[in-house]
Amino acid sequence: MFKPLYWYYGNVKFPDTEVEQVINELLKLSDYLGLHMEEDATSSYYLDVTERPDKIWQPRYHEIVENLTKSIGINSTSKYIWDYWTQLYFPSNHHPPHTHWHGPSTISFVHFLQPTKENNFVFLDNDGKEHVLPEQSEGDLIFFPSYIWHSAKPLKSGRRFVVAGNIEIKFIEKDHLV
Repeated sequence: MFKPLYWYYGNVKFPDTEVEQVINELLKLSDYLGLHMEEDATSSYYLDVTERPDKIWQPRYHEIVENLTKSIGINSTSKYIWDYWTQLYFPSNHHPPHTHWHGPSTISFVHFLQPTKENNFVFLDNDGKEHVLPEQSEGDLIFFPSYIWHSAKPLKSGRRFVVAGNIEIKFIEKDHLV
């Protein structure tokens, strides 16, 4: 039986005013640049890193990534790069099944800043069967291997705002424990 592999990092909330500021700036930029699609989520992924309103959270995600790499024992023995972006969903918006696979050593994450009661984020098995996380509460942050298929089901009502990202491990010292 398929059971999605993921790690619950914890509940990390950002101030509501900050979240709303990022959402408003993202909407202005996406309208100006024509990035909002009818069915797809509005995303900062397509913006230059220097233009992304979510760049204000870079120090916080740096700390989170550093804590995670320490907890899994690779912080001092590896070289890695990481990035993140925001996804804003309105009714009927979705994200089709996909992976974030960039090679065998990539870890992905989703931070549920404004989830809905619909629990739209799902993992998928090889048969396309959906496996819903039991709960997606505001501030929950999960990590998972980037090769695992996942998707965001179409939103029925309200608004959903998440941060997604990847940690790509470029090098691991092999003789560290020998």
